[in-house]
Amino acid sequence: MNNLKTTNKSLSLYRFSLPFNQPIHFKGHQLAERQGLWIIEHNPSGKDFIGECCPLPGFSDETLAQCEQQLLKLLKTDTQNIESIALDNLLLPSVSFALSCLQQQIPWQSLKKVNELNSISLLQGDPSEILLRYQSLNYPPLVKLKVARMSIEQEVEILSSLISLNPKIRFRLDANQQWTAQQYVEFLTKTNRQHIDYIEEPTVSLADNLTISEKFNVCIGLDESLLSNQYLPIHPCIKALVIKPTLIGYPERINALLIHAQEQQLTVSISASFESPIAVNQLHYLAMKWQQVYNISFSLGLDTLHVFQRQVTEQYNNTSELQKTLITQATCLWQS
Repeated sequence: MNNLKTTNKSLSLYRFSLPFNQPIHFKGHQLAERQGLWIIEHNPSGKDFIGECCPLPGFSDETLAQCEQQLLKLLKTDTQNIESIALDNLLLPSVSFALSCLQQQIPWQSLKKVNELNSISLLQGDPSEILLRYQSLNYPPLVKLKVARMSIEQEVEILSSLISLNPKIRFRLDANQQWTAQQYVEFLTKTNRQHIDYIEEPTVSLADNLTISEKFNVCIGLDESLLSNQYLPIHPCIKALVIKPTLIGYPERINALLIHAQEQQLTVSISASFESPIAVNQLHYLAMKWQQVYNISFSLGLDTLHVFQRQVTEQYNNTSELQKTLITQATCLWQS
């Protein structure tokens, strides 16, 4: 790990809060805003670098307060101690991602080559919002749809309505482990399974997911299961790895997942977790970089910025004003 401090650079730590259009539920947590931390490296050349630390309640084991405490401790520690802590893998995953972006000097301005990877649109909300958004997106043939938020009957009806709008539509469904095994069976029994590309984490039990999916001849994607270091099973029903770099954090863990996907010929989706536009842009950059290294079918699950209030995306689209936005609208916690 490169040194965080040199005589020619300075560092600062900010806490930010970005409001959503409406509250979003994450596994028992209702959030009206996305909170996180930015660690910024200021260079004499004027070219600054940034890392975002943004644990997601309901998914991350660490809290934002714990990340803030660890980052402040690191910033106040001498360089040698920072290196030894990092090499011992004692960093919290969200902190590890932030420092990795900072130390790799990953760009955070908007990328111009936005169409180099297949971007999958996200549908979520109530039935009317889902249908209106799908129409506004001009009826894409492949979408990601959040499920396990309403009754089985309602969600089957939503799929039927989308199929009526586009008979060739394919779904990547994301249940976030919120169904029981019985509900998963009921859903598969009642829906048109021919339109399902794969389902992410139907229940909390990977064994149930594999058994039921095999019975109904559908594929699944692993998402939450990747956040731990548990052994990844090899099974014909597993089609995809949904990799959330900001939550997994550790570069060596991410590389191990990419190698596994390459060896097993799995699809990989590099997915956002409702981070700021800065981190979403960096995830896009990383995905393009990994595509050049690994022989994998990549797609982007980064269509999350529409959940924020309009002023958020408008501010971040103007990259020349971005630094000013950070300083004036975020809370400075520490400066060197």
